[in-house]
Amino acid sequence: MWWLVFQALPVIAWCVAVMAAVRPLKLPRITSLLVSLALTAAFGKFAFFAIFGGNAFNPDLPPFAIWSCGWAYGAAMLFTGLATVAAFADGVLSFARRPVAVRTKRIRAVALMAVAALVSLWGMYEGVRVPSVKRVEIAYHDLPQALDGYRIAHLSDLHCSSSTRRRHIESIVERTNALGVDLVAITGDFVDGTPGERMHDLEPLARLKAKDGVWGCTGNHEAYWNWLGWADLLRQWDVRVLSELTSYQKGSVIRRGDASIALGGLYDPAIWRTQGGDEPLLSARSAFSAFQNVPPDAFRILLCHRPFTEAIGSAEANVKLQLSGHTHGGAMPLLSWLVAHVNEGHVRGLYEFAPGRFLHVSPGTGQWAGFPLRLFCPSEITEIVLRRK
Repeated sequence: MWWLVFQALPVIAWCVAVMAAVRPLKLPRITSLLVSLALTAAFGKFAFFAIFGGNAFNPDLPPFAIWSCGWAYGAAMLFTGLATVAAFADGVLSFARRPVAVRTKRIRAVALMAVAALVSLWGMYEGVRVPSVKRVEIAYHDLPQALDGYRIAHLSDLHCSSSTRRRHIESIVERTNALGVDLVAITGDFVDGTPGERMHDLEPLARLKAKDGVWGCTGNHEAYWNWLGWADLLRQWDVRVLSELTSYQKGSVIRRGDASIALGGLYDPAIWRTQGGDEPLLSARSAFSAFQNVPPDAFRILLCHRPFTEAIGSAEANVKLQLSGHTHGGAMPLLSWLVAHVNEGHVRGLYEFAPGRFLHVSPGTGQWAGFPLRLFCPSEITEIVLRRK
C-alpha cells in the first residue's frame, strides 16, 4: 500500500501543480513546457532513485545526490501546496468580480517558489544534521529510591543508509557517550541496507557505552534488509535486541541496590510477516509476553518500535515506561496529523497513557533517505531521567 502511495502522490501533485500554478500564469508555450518539465524532474525523485540508484526508497547514490533530490522534491511539494491556496484565493476574488492580474500571478509564483525552495533547504538541514540532546524528566510517586536519577539515552530510527554514513553514526555515538547514562535504548529501524552494504557504516554502534548496557528492539525496516544477518552483527557489537521470540530471557532484569528494572521488547509485526507468521504480533496481550519470569515489583520498561499502548496492553502489563519511535515526529505540520491518526494519537514526546505510566515517542535520531525533510520537528538524542516525586 505504502509503495503505491509514494508512487501515486508525485503524479497527483504534478497534475495539481500544472493546473493550479502553471496554467493560470499564461506563459509562452515553450516557457510553460520548461516549467512543467522542471516540476516533472522534481516530482520524479522516486523514479530517479529506482532507475539510477537501484531502489526507489534506498538508492545507492552519493549522499549529496540524495539530499539534492530530496530538496527539489520538498520544494516542489511546498510550492504546489502554496500555489493551490493562492489559486483558491484567486477563484474567490474572481467570483467577487475582483480578478487578479496575470502579471501579479507571475510575480507571486516566483515569490512562492523562492519561499518553497528556502523552506525545503531548511527542512533538509534539519533532517540530515547531527541531532542535539533533549532532556526529559519523568516523575513517579512509586519510583524506588534507588532508581531516583536513573538516566536512559533513547535513540530511534537511525536509518543508517547510503545517505547516513559512518561519520554521522560516529557523531551520534560520541554525543550519546558524552552523556554517561545508565542505559542506552534503541527502538528500531537501525538500518536501510544489507549487512554487506552497511556494516562498515553502522559498526560505530559497537562503541556505545552505558553502565547497564545497550539494548534495542526491532523496527519495520529491519524486515526489509536481512534481519537475521543484522541480529548476528548487533550481538557481536553488544547491542542486545529484546524480543519475546529471542533467546534472551523474556524480561531481562537490572539490579540497582534493593530495586530492579525489568526490560522487555517486542518484535515489529513486519518482521513477523517476513518470517512466515500467520498472526499479528502486536495483540492485546503482547506486552505480557515480554515480561515473563520477572520480579512482580520490578520497574518495567518496554521497548516497542511502534507507539502503541492500547493495542498491546501496556497498562494491563504494568509497564511503567514504554519507549517507541517509528513516527519521525510527524516530520512536518499537517503530515503529523496523519501520523497521529495511525499511531493511537502519538506523534512525539511524552504521553501519560495511564495514571503513573508513560510513553516516550522519539522523533527519531536519524532520517529515512526516502523522505529526509523535517519542518519544526528536529531529530534528537533523548536523555530520559527517572525521578521520584
